[in-house]
Amino acid sequence: MRLIVSQRSSFKIILSLLIILLFTFSLDVFSHQRSESYSKWSVEEDESDTLVNVAFTIRLSNLNKLEGPLVGEWEDRISSYIISSFTTDSDCLQEGKHRVMTSRADDIFRVSWTLSCNQILEEIKTNVFFDRDPTHSHIARYIYDSNLSTEKLFTTQTKTWNLKDIYSSKESSVNSSFKEYVLLGIKHISTGYDHLAFLFGLLLLNQRLKRLVLAITGFTLGHSLTLSLAVLDLVRPVNSFIEALIGFSIALLGLEFLIRHSKSNSTYVKNISYLLFFLFLLYFIFSEGSNSLGLLGLFVFSFCYLMLVSKNLSSFFSLFIASIFGLIHGFGFGGFLFEVGFSEDNILKTLFGFNLGVEIGQLMAMSLFILIIFGISKLDIKNKEYINPLLATLLVTLGTYWFVYRVI
Repeated sequence: MRLIVSQRSSFKIILSLLIILLFTFSLDVFSHQRSESYSKWSVEEDESDTLVNVAFTIRLSNLNKLEGPLVGEWEDRISSYIISSFTTDSDCLQEGKHRVMTSRADDIFRVSWTLSCNQILEEIKTNVFFDRDPTHSHIARYIYDSNLSTEKLFTTQTKTWNLKDIYSSKESSVNSSFKEYVLLGIKHISTGYDHLAFLFGLLLLNQRLKRLVLAITGFTLGHSLTLSLAVLDLVRPVNSFIEALIGFSIALLGLEFLIRHSKSNSTYVKNISYLLFFLFLLYFIFSEGSNSLGLLGLFVFSFCYLMLVSKNLSSFFSLFIASIFGLIHGFGFGGFLFEVGFSEDNILKTLFGFNLGVEIGQLMAMSLFILIIFGISKLDIKNKEYINPLLATLLVTLGTYWFVYRVI
């Protein structure tokens, strides 16, 4: 009888894992990087006309998601679509042909064009990529007379930018930029499924208040540092590899939970290490060795990390590890902000505004996760002890999928 009950429980667990796997691989939305684009509008005035130089930038990986496979004469087609997606209140004509720059190494597509207008711009409207992806966001930077600049966040709810006020008050434009970047930080964390999954992993792993506070503190310090370094252009990591590392960090959090709650830690670590090494060999064979050194470093780090986890170290280990992972996630936060560029007189305000928005978003997400876990703990259901391991397994599955998908 006990054998039958045990088999039924095992069957339920296996079935749940299969459902999780199917759910993960069927929802492509979870694998995507945020859909974002950026533009810079530089204004030059002469006696007769107003010239506006526009540079539009988007990641190739995002563009591939929005438009599908980039084959044939895709550059001219996409460039024409982007240029036609912007309208102004002034009577403007495009001067000459647009310029295109594509860099697969930097994951960048950029199209530039020049407008000749009969007066200074007072309004900019755009619908760029909102018809492809309702969650898309566009950040525009407007530079007037080289001394005045401000930024605007466009979304499906905000497609119009009124520029009249920025000519009369420089202070109001700076304050407006600060508010826009606070909102951008909140949106960035709330639509970043990978960052949300990592926060949930921190909560799942550190359910005691002291450990949770230390882990969140370490994560905040780490991502604040690298966010600043990326925006100030002091460090420029490879965006695609950073995105892959974010997925890897989520998988490691899930594995840490499973190891800490396993009766045989050393056996668990050994088997996982064999699996990681096998995956590394497969990738090395089929990728002809590209990025193999970085992946070998990840394997060594993972082995040492999981061995330390099995020793059940103090709470300050959570602070240290969360700080390390925070460094990785901070580059993910700051990578796209660098593309927009900032004026030297308000870069600190906008950087602080974005970071503040990220922290507000994290606080909102953690509050929701705490309510969810608290609610689950109060449910009167059988085999409740399997819920947290199942959630950890989901994190491992999601993290591994994101990592492999983004590396390949």
